Amino acid sequence: MSHLTPVGVQMRPNGQKYHPRNLAGVEDLAFLRDARRHREHVLMDGPPGAGKTAMVEAAFAADATNGHPGGVETIVGTGSTEVPDFVGTFVQNPATKAYEWMPGPLMRSVENDVPLFVDEIALIDARVLSVLYPLMDGRDELRIEMNPTLPPMKVGPGWFVIGACNRDVPGAHLSDALVSRFDHHFQVTTDWDLAADLGVPLGLIKAAKNLEERKAQATYEGWIPQMRDALSFAECFSRHGQDFAVASLLRKCPAADREDMAETLASNLAPAEPLTLGARMRKPRQGRK
Repeated sequence: MSHLTPVGVQMRPNGQKYHPRNLAGVEDLAFLRDARRHREHVLMDGPPGAGKTAMVEAAFAADATNGHPGGVETIVGTGSTEVPDFVGTFVQNPATKAYEWMPGPLMRSVENDVPLFVDEIALIDARVLSVLYPLMDGRDELRIEMNPTLPPMKVGPGWFVIGACNRDVPGAHLSDALVSRFDHHFQVTTDWDLAADLGVPLGLIKAAKNLEERKAQATYEGWIPQMRDALSFAECFSRHGQDFAVASLLRKCPAADREDMAETLASNLAPAEPLTLGARMRKPRQGRK
């Protein structure tokens, strides 16, 4: 039994329910909240759509305020993310033409003592991410060199970093210096039993599990639908029917993996061609009176 009190089902800011999952005997939401209390930084790895962002939003939904509706500050990384995207920058006021300081998510998270969620952290240049080092290794201080008028900011008891990434994405990289600063590392995958309870058709679940088994046996290395894809498929299935949903999913699948995906879907759902726009719709002919 876990020593942590479960948080239970939570409502995300987008109105969707998040159902907690088991993390080595500990509820995932309770674990993240406990990590915050002890300032133990967390790094999650997993494919897009498996639920990394949903977990973070659900864990701190109860801490939402008017200034922070989700109870957490978020930055989504790209290859062009720079230090000002973290700490802030000077922005010209259109009315006064004067340049005013606009704080970034890192500065806001320290100011308000809320967690900092760095999504797609592995896509950000290591030299940029070094801005986090002094806050994660015990020095507990943020210095904003590009605005010397700001005094050093001390990190409060509610601040910590959650990173999320997909290390299989081209260009993804995490430096040893950053990896070592994360206290906890775990992988996020899709809970297919939960998907079934949420109404995802059994055929899609069987197809995804089949591909996962093949990936584990190194006979398939391509794309596999995750929870976000599965819920979208279920919605499409209910509104437009099975054939349309399968065709749409095939078009969503990367071209290099489409043949394998088509065979798997045909075995578990129905054969289909990738969704393609056809000829114009013609009006039905009116019968003669």
